[in-house]
Parts: sequence; C-alpha cells; structure tokens
Amino acid sequence: MANHNDSGPDRRIISADEKGLEFAIQSMASSLASLRAGETLADLVARGPDVIREQVEAIAKAVRKADAFDVIELMRLRETPIVLEGYRESLSDQRPAAVELVALILLARGMRVPPGVDPRAAHPARAIPDIHDRTGTLLSLGQFMLLSDGQAEKFGPLTSLAATYVGHELNVKFKQYAHIHDGLNHALFSSEHLGALLVESLGFAYEDFLLVREAIRTVYLDRFFAARDTLGEVSGEWEASGRRDQAPERVEQGRAAADDLMFFPGERASFTAAEIADASAVPLGRVERVLERFSVALGGEGDPVAAVASFLAGDNPFRSASLITDGAGNYITMNVPIGTDCLRQVVEAGLKGHAARWRRYEKHRMIVSEQSSIRYMTELLGTDPAHVNLKYFRPNPGVSRGELSSAATNITSIAEQTEADALFLVEDVAICVEVKGRSVSHQARGGHVQRLTGDLRATVGDATNQALRLEGLIRTNGGLWLENQTWLDLSAVREVRSVAVCLDDMGPLGTALDELVRGNVIKSDRFPWIVSLHDLAIISEVLDRPAEFLLYLRRRTESEVSLNYWAIDELDLFMLFLSGQLYVEPDPDRISEEFLGVRRPTNGDRQRYRSNAVPTRVMTHTDPLDAWIYFNEGSVREPSPKPKFESHRSVLELVDFLQDGNKPGWFRFSADLLNLAGESQKGLARGINDLIAATKADSRPHHYFVGLAGAWGYPTLFIGTMPTKMSPSDASRSLATYGTAKKHQIKSDRALMVLFDQRGNIRSVRYDNAPPGEHRELDALGETIGLVPVEVMGRPVPPSARRATKRLNPRNKKHR
Repeated sequence: MANHNDSGPDRRIISADEKGLEFAIQSMASSLASLRAGETLADLVARGPDVIREQVEAIAKAVRKADAFDVIELMRLRETPIVLEGYRESLSDQRPAAVELVALILLARGMRVPPGVDPRAAHPARAIPDIHDRTGTLLSLGQFMLLSDGQAEKFGPLTSLAATYVGHELNVKFKQYAHIHDGLNHALFSSEHLGALLVESLGFAYEDFLLVREAIRTVYLDRFFAARDTLGEVSGEWEASGRRDQAPERVEQGRAAADDLMFFPGERASFTAAEIADASAVPLGRVERVLERFSVALGGEGDPVAAVASFLAGDNPFRSASLITDGAGNYITMNVPIGTDCLRQVVEAGLKGHAARWRRYEKHRMIVSEQSSIRYMTELLGTDPAHVNLKYFRPNPGVSRGELSSAATNITSIAEQTEADALFLVEDVAICVEVKGRSVSHQARGGHVQRLTGDLRATVGDATNQALRLEGLIRTNGGLWLENQTWLDLSAVREVRSVAVCLDDMGPLGTALDELVRGNVIKSDRFPWIVSLHDLAIISEVLDRPAEFLLYLRRRTESEVSLNYWAIDELDLFMLFLSGQLYVEPDPDRISEEFLGVRRPTNGDRQRYRSNAVPTRVMTHTDPLDAWIYFNEGSVREPSPKPKFESHRSVLELVDFLQDGNKPGWFRFSADLLNLAGESQKGLARGINDLIAATKADSRPHHYFVGLAGAWGYPTLFIGTMPTKMSPSDASRSLATYGTAKKHQIKSDRALMVLFDQRGNIRSVRYDNAPPGEHRELDALGETIGLVPVEVMGRPVPPSARRATKRLNPRNKKHR
C-alpha cells in the first residue's frame, strides 16, 4: 500500500504498492507531457483543438500508405494483452481505446488501401510506438477537456461526473469478469428463457452469437499460433545448422510467417463470414447478421480531426462495435471480442422497435435482476430473505412516518401500498434491497449531462428513495403495515442498512456520492450502498463471513468514508477494504462528547483524524483479484490465492466461533470486532491471554471491558475468565452482572460478554442489545458492585498517578 499527496496535505492518492504508485506518477507525467513551459492545464485545454489537429494529422500521415487492417492489428498487438499470464492492470501502459482512435482516422480515409500504393512499402510497424504516444496524448487531453467543463459545472452539478463517466466508458474495456458477464447474459438472452424472441427481432439467437464469438477467437488464435510456430521452426532450424543458408522455399516460409505476425498482419488477422460459418456451424445468414450488428464499415471519406474530437467528447461509434469491415466481406477485430460490455445494449436496441416483444423482455429482465441480486445477497448474508416483493404501506404526501406506527388506524386513509424488492433480517439487523434493471441511455454514456441526470434519478435515485423509505419506517416505528393491514413487528431490529443494486455497470456513478448529493440524485443525508449486479456477484464470491459484508456496508455508507474515498470502480474500494485501509477515524471530539466514559481526545487524536479525513483517490487495487479470477476462469495457469479480509487470527477465531451456530451477537458484534484496527486487534488478543494467565496464577475470576465507541454506536466488549473450580453458570452469571451494569452505566447500546476458561476455551457468550434508558435497579447494582463513576472514567490520568495499563483500543483504556 502506498500513499502520495497529490495536492498538499488535504488530498492524497492510495495505490496498491510502491510499483503501482511509481507507475501512476509516471502516467501522470506522461499525461502532462503536452504542457509547454509555464503553461497551466487551463492553457492546454484552451489550445486543445489545435493539439488534436496536430496529433491526428501526424497519425494520418504515418499510416497514409498502409493497409488499414495492418495498422489496426499492429495497434491491437500493442494495446491489448494476447495472454493474461503475469498481467497487472496497475502496471500496464496498454490503451485499448488507442486502437479505436486509429480506426477512426482510418475510417475517415474511406478505404482500406489507398489507390496506387503498395501497402508493403509502407512499413507501418515502425510507426506504432509513435502512434501509441500520440494516442495517449489525445486520450489524456480529451479527459482534461471534459474535466474542465466539469469543474466549471458548465451543464449543471453533474457535469464533472458525466466527464468522468465518459472517460470510463471510452478507456475501460472488459468491465465485467467473463464468468459473471456470460452467466448474466445467458440468464437474460438464452433461448431457454426467451424462446425465439431474439431470432424474431435480431435474426440470430443468443446461442448463435456465442458460437460466432468463439469462432472468431478460434480462427484468430489458430492463425496467430500457426505463424508463430512456423517462424519458430524456421529460426530453430537455422540456429541448429550453424546459421547456414536454408532452402529458398523455407526462407520464404519464415519471412511470410514474420510478416503475418509482426509486419503486415492484416490478412492473417482478418476473416470472412463464410470462414466463421464453417468454423462455428452457424448458418451463413445468421453469421452475417451477427457480424453486421457488431461492426463498422469503411465507407465514404470524412474529417478525421472532427471524428476524433467527437470521440474524445463522448461520441463513440465503437460503443457497441468491435469489428471493422472493408466493404468487401472482410472483417477484423479491433480490441475486444464482439459483445463485450455492450451485448445487452445491442439486444435492447433491437427489441425496442417491437412493443410487445420489448414488454416481454423488460419483465424478464426485471425478474433476472431481482432474483440474481437476492441470490448474491443470500450468499453474502448466509440466510434467505425474510420477505421478497414485500408489499407494505407508506405514508401519503404530507403524512409523517410516525403516523404509521403500530397504533395507527384507518391505514388506507393516510397511506398507500408500495413494494420493496427484498428485506433481509439477520439477528438484530435489517437490510433493505432495491433493484433497478433499467439501462443507462446511449446519450448519457456519451456525456449528455441532462440525460445522465435523468437516468441516475430513475435508477440510483429511485432505488435510493425506495430503500431509504423502507429503512426510515423501520427506524421510526419498529415495524410495517403489510398489504393485508396486519402489523409486521420489527421492534427487535437495532440497525438498518440499505442496498441499491443496478443491472448496469456503474463505474464512477456508484462511487461519487458527493456529486450525486450535489446533483440532487440522492436527497438524504443517509446513503444506501449503490452497486452493480456484477460487483455484488464478485464480492459474494470473495467474502468469507457475513460480518465482513456488514462491515463493508457500514464503511461504504458511512458519510466520512463514502464522501472522502473515491475510485473509478467499486472493486478498487472493495480491495482497499480487504487490506484494512478503507477507513476514516470518527471525529474524536464528537465521540468524546456523545459517549460516556470515553477519554477526552488529545491533540494527537485530532491531528490523526484531520490527516485521515481528506479526499482520497484510490488507484487500481484489483490485480490480486484479477489473478485469482483469471486462474479460476482458466485464462492463466499460475494459481493465485483468493483475496481475504485481513484481520488478526484471534479475532477471526472469535468471530468464527460466534458465527458457528449463530451464537448471540454473531452478526452485528462480529462486525464491530472486525472494525478494530490491526494494533487494537493485537491488543485485544494480548489482553485475553493476560487475563487467562492471571486466572491461572491466582485461581480467581478476572474481567475487563473495552469500549468501541464510533460512527455506528457504542458497542462494548466484556471479557471474563473462569477458574477451574468455579462452575460455568456462576462465572457466566458474574460476568453478566458486571457487563449489564456497566453497559447501563455508560449507556452502551450493545454489549458482548465472552467467558473463557483457563485453557482459553470459550465457555459462554451473552449479547445484550437493549436500548439505553432509565433503570433504577441497574443504577443500584452498579453502586453495589463498585463501578468506577462515569465522570471519573473519562478524565486524563495525572502524571503522578500513571501506571502501566493495557490499551485494547486506541481510543479507550480498560475500565472497571
């Protein structure tokens, strides 16, 4: 993990490691290479049109005599990995969008090979390094120009987010891992589910699409490796013979293979519909219709400068096309397999012209989205939802939530029926889930701010409002009125979280909460976790414990974290969380003021908080996740371990003990334990061992408590020990007496009491989540057992009275 302050002490960047940080700094330097001496970014943006013209004209000149297919394949070899073995996204300078930029310039030329030239005399391979640099300049400049509009909020408060989203759409390919991508597409489009709907609308079935996609890949790789093997054999024979002359025909075979691989690869990389039909066994007519849907044709001449400027502004003709056709029946792949990141948009565009078919598909899409979301949430939480498609009453406009309490009458006069997609009840935690299957529009993907605003309000905004509406009723009333006007008692719920799942890839749209609030998409000071279905699926595969997921929900929806940490992708934040870094310490003054018995903060506490609660840009952290998934998908041979949540072994043992059999506190308090910082977890483990050692030494019971006051309440952990000669029931009752009295005294909202015997085995667990309140008997009990008064607990200790004491939490000392 490496940090870098990119704009003084009030802003920082977090990269995965030192190599990642070094590469990120180099990339930034490259992005700024176009700056002249003394020039600012604003100056560069102002002369942006001139820079675009200069770069485009230079690229066009470099390839003016070359076969367009040769150039495209050479750029593909430069900008996309052929194999994923050892690949690290965070250290790669490859830019798939660069291939599209060059393809745009070649499309504007209007023909594959200019008339009257010999493309083999062009030597396009020599120009590729320079073209790589120039396309990098163009892509960086395009992002600066978009962000310049965003900073000025040229088209409203979401202009900056729209600019970031356009950059994400242009530059990020393979937005989903293959097994999730293909599994979701199968559920949405297979004939098993839709019958002949796609054939009727598009002229081919989903199964045809899969066969054609695989045939394109197979034909390409067969030819690539055949050329590689021939070149290797010829070179090997030459070396083995002591570099003596070879037969002319053998030399020609080697030269042709080298041309096919590295110098003039356009013919080798191209294919026809007939060749794909033979390789796939799909009827030729269906193959042609598939290729037509995912290709752009070389055609009439155009202005390459205007085309590139539009592309950089978000108008991408390759958003759903990854093939170029020369108009003579030949096709070539630019950078990704057909349908990558766009199959659903292509299919939906083809269905929208048929109202009845569209309605049938839209209903199916919603069912798939909801069922998949609930399945992944079930895997994460280890339990089925308590309610699916929950129909309940919400207050009418002008009616407060409190009027829908359990004592309400004439429900239909003050409320109307609504529906929630799912409600999970896990121990004393409720998790509200809303799902949106609607897609982000073509215009929004192109940077149209008003359309993006409307789309976000219809997806993220609606899902947020619906989830928070349910959450608010549970918080306020401790229950809901169901459609049959019976009361659903949820008074045992102590914590409520909300999740808004979107079928679309969200990218920066789901992580930029600050901008969503300013853009009036989210109209609450509480946030749900906004996540794509794909990312939810991946997270469900990685996390090992439900309590880890609850902690992630807390971290992602706590305002300090959600407003200070930003990444282009949810999974970067998730990987940062697994490493224990996605954290902002709560304001120490607020904690000291709000919770009893917490010591007063020091200047060091305040400084630590100020240095931590700053805008933080999270760079790529998914390399270990990529490696694990690529191995499991069969894309690489090198095994890689599954990423895991980093926590102290003793804490994990306690959490796993609680989870086994769902012992009291297993869900909510386990998340509290996992929230402890690494040093605090080590301190807790040492404290437990010291307590056990003390009981071994004097055969007496011992106990202590540690307060975990923070952003999510005031949990308190009570540890007790049981001498060998003491009965478990007596020891448990003694610890419970102390724990209950202390919890009441300091007004802790939840407490876990864990009893260990002298061998270190847990003998009993008690969980008390009773809300703090007046209780005279407990007041008297505290006085009887001699609890330290609250007003004494929080005082700083005078130097003369200081003594060694174990710190189990950086914010709290042991107290009696």
